[in-house]
Parts: sequence; structure tokens; C-alpha cells
Amino acid sequence: MVGSNALAATMTPAPLAIIVPVFNEERRLPPLLDAIARDADRLVAAAGLELSEVIVVDDASTDGTAAILDAAHVLAGRLSVRRLPGRNRGKGAAVREGMLAATAPLALMTDVDLSTPLDDLGVLAAEIERGADVAIGSRALPDSRVLEHQPVYRELMGKTFNIGVRMLTRLPWRDTQCGFKLFRLQTARRLFELQRVEGFAFDVDVLVLARRLGLTVREVPVRWVNDPDTHVGLLTSSAQMARDAIRVAYWSRRPLPPPRGVTRTQE
Repeated sequence: MVGSNALAATMTPAPLAIIVPVFNEERRLPPLLDAIARDADRLVAAAGLELSEVIVVDDASTDGTAAILDAAHVLAGRLSVRRLPGRNRGKGAAVREGMLAATAPLALMTDVDLSTPLDDLGVLAAEIERGADVAIGSRALPDSRVLEHQPVYRELMGKTFNIGVRMLTRLPWRDTQCGFKLFRLQTARRLFELQRVEGFAFDVDVLVLARRLGLTVREVPVRWVNDPDTHVGLLTSSAQMARDAIRVAYWSRRPLPPPRGVTRTQE
């Protein structure tokens, strides 16, 4: 009888796409690209997967982000750059663009600052292997490790937002907003076809849709390090997130529309 380790060694690793939304990230983008070129293949392989593509979606940046991406020569042709035309539309729009462009069966959403290190991909991949359609990293579980905290007022706002989201939508998960999520696209791609929220609260929209569609979502503890260079504005972004959460709660009580055609931009 073939041992389990020998059998696992003969299995072909599942291809993985990494989706990174960016907006005016000329400072943080070069370290990200360096880290991916240096470590991503090894870390993805350690999670039992194979890095197939890295899709960076530029959400109408006005700084040097586009020039950095144009000059990037990493990942042996596996780096794909998508650009949203016109005005800045929001993180949700950029993530949706990347997810709908991905060709790999699994897709990881991660933030440009790698607040959750790629080393933690394995805990998400393990849940997908156990049958989950979506695995979400969490900073709010007992085994989560927040290595560097946000300022107290931001942590309080984040906790208040999550409590409000759970009350409005009845979602059971304690941290909807961690920017480290893994999707099985065979079942989860429809989430992004149906997604309406294009701003920072898009995670709530996607997770509510996942629950309504009967997908299996698992929340797992991850490590997280705060980066003070955030684009989430204290007042403007937070107010928009609250409005979007209310909109999602309203939509959740109405019949699901058929999948919407989403126009994808050209590379």
C-alpha cells in the first residue's frame, strides 16, 4: 500500500493566482515585487500549491505606480498587469477585476503591504483542501497573532464596524476585512460576477453572497502586522464603508440577480 506521504508527493500541486490591488503605491510596490520574486515560489510550494500567475490591478494610480509596473521584470512572464481606466474606483473593483481575469483554479487576495505574510498561505490552503470554497484570514480569533497593532482608535473603529456588520447581515465571522483570502474559483467566481460594492467594504458584499449561495467559508487565524501607510481614510472611507454595509444588508433581503456581465479591461 502506498503511504500517504508518497501519495501526496505524486499529486500535481494546484495552480495559484495571487491578486494584488494597488492605488498610488510607488513606495510599497517595489518591496512587494522583490518579496514575490524572492520568496513566493518557495512559500506557495510549502503550502502544497504552485504559483501560476501574479495579477497586479492598478486602480487608476496617479503617481509612479504605472511606471514601476511597466519596468517590472520578475516572475518569468507570470506577472500580469491590469489597469482600471478613468477615475479611481476602489479596492473592491480592483480585486474583482483580478479575480475575473485569473485562470488558475485557486486565487489568493493579498494586500500590497503583505500585512499577513505569504508564509500563512498554508493555513488557508489547508481549509480549501478540506472542502472550503473560501478561506478567510482573521485577526480576531484566539489564535490570531497581531504582531504590530493599529492605533487604538483604528482598532476600535474596526471592531465597531465588524460588530455592526454582524448585526446587519448576520454573518458569523469575526473579521470580514482582513486582506488575506483564498478562493476556489470553480465555485467562488460567481461571487465576483455578482459583487456590487467597489470600495473597501466589498469583503462584506462577497461574504454575504457566499453565504446566500451556500458556499463553505472558513475563518482561520493568521499573523498580521499593521502598516501605518493605509489608504483607508479615518472619516471618508469609514463613512462610505458604513453606507456600503447598509446597502449590502438591504440587498441581502432581496432576490439574487442573475450573474452580471462585468466588462474586463485589457492588459
